[in-house]
Amino acid sequence: MIRPLTRRSKQALKTALSTLAQHRNARRRPLPPRLWELEVDAAGHLTLEGHALAELTARWGSPLHVVHAAALRRNARAFLDDEGGPPCEVYYSYKTNPIPGVLRLLHAEGIGAEVISEYELWLALRLGVDPARIVFNGPVKSDASLREAIGRGIALLNANHREELTRIGAVAAELGRRPITGVRVCTSASWGGQFGAPIDGGEALAAIEEACRNPHLDMRALHVHFGAPLRTEEQLRQLLDETLDLAHVAAERFGFELDILDLGGSLAIPTVQALSSKDKRLNMTFLADLPPPDPGRTLEIRAYVRLVRRLVRAGCQRRGLPVPRIVLEPGRALTGNTQLLLTTVHTLKHASNAAPYAILDAGINLAQSVQSEFHQVYAATKMHASNYGSYRLAGPICSPGDVLYWGCTLPELAPGDTLAIMDAGAYFVPFATSFSFPQPAIVLVDDGAVRPLRRAERFEDLVLCDDP
Repeated sequence: MIRPLTRRSKQALKTALSTLAQHRNARRRPLPPRLWELEVDAAGHLTLEGHALAELTARWGSPLHVVHAAALRRNARAFLDDEGGPPCEVYYSYKTNPIPGVLRLLHAEGIGAEVISEYELWLALRLGVDPARIVFNGPVKSDASLREAIGRGIALLNANHREELTRIGAVAAELGRRPITGVRVCTSASWGGQFGAPIDGGEALAAIEEACRNPHLDMRALHVHFGAPLRTEEQLRQLLDETLDLAHVAAERFGFELDILDLGGSLAIPTVQALSSKDKRLNMTFLADLPPPDPGRTLEIRAYVRLVRRLVRAGCQRRGLPVPRIVLEPGRALTGNTQLLLTTVHTLKHASNAAPYAILDAGINLAQSVQSEFHQVYAATKMHASNYGSYRLAGPICSPGDVLYWGCTLPELAPGDTLAIMDAGAYFVPFATSFSFPQPAIVLVDDGAVRPLRRAERFEDLVLCDDP
């Protein structure tokens, strides 16, 4: 008869397994800082273009977002690659990192705007984006935003679902305009739910036919997202095969001509990956470090763009379709690895038989994505350290859920140490909240100079809209 473990036995087993995890952590190497063009100076400080990251917080405050202009330009130019054929048309996903200073830099490089709301459309126009360089998506388009978009003659208006076509057509008729229109469709691997018309079952085909027969719409495009982070050629082939098969059937049945193939975003950041439930359990229970991704297993931007052009061309030729213009709407792949979040260790809280808490001035209020994705963390002033330990990294919010890492191996920490959370340029800023703490400043490092893109929130900002 097997007897159940006593409470003391369970604790002893957990301690033994945690010790084993610590040995495993010691063998696991962090991703090298050079992947983000960071360097380590003689004092062991992490630097960007000669600026010690910890010194940036001393000047601009902590927490602090740091944007790297050179990385933004490099990624933008990779997406606009024209070797071997005409470049794809590229529209940045505003929702991913809606910082006007970042958007201006991307637009200066020739990147257009992909917007999903009346606010984002307003922002793109306010930043001086030519309406012919704007794509409008999203499941909620107000009548006012449709009038603005159609009246201005934007590049492409994608209907999220079949029922939206009637509203778009009505506004177009009211204005006497015929907007270039697309329909969002879902492949077997795409997000479904409130997004797009599924190809399986015929809903997408019916939506395309309805759009083609609406006299107020210039139906020319198919819009599709992979949904999950796209990393491999196989994933891209599946997305294209199902979408081009749909275009071929629509062409044969009712003469639909695919002029624009909008492949959305979804390309993964090589240094970020979703956490499995197993990794999260091991991290929480035994303080096992989260496993870093292998950057070499994700399509690099330029390789992805060239592959898209080649596969679309070959796929259309096989099906007897004319080769369409290719539209890309990158978000995370364009800005994700161009930004980092600096945070300061406020205090250490020690606990018996457990790793200490390093309590930071940034938590889920600023870095919610860290709870579901791997993001490399560095102790920015201790890159030459030899003594390491495991820490639970917790934020400043009074919630038991405000823990970014249940176990993270770092050099021995002390209050005042600066940590750098990498790849903060995708969804960190738009998902951030002012929960009990104002949001931080954002600075740009550009050719050795540092300048502010956004000042830190003040207490007065948090009540600015309230009735005095």
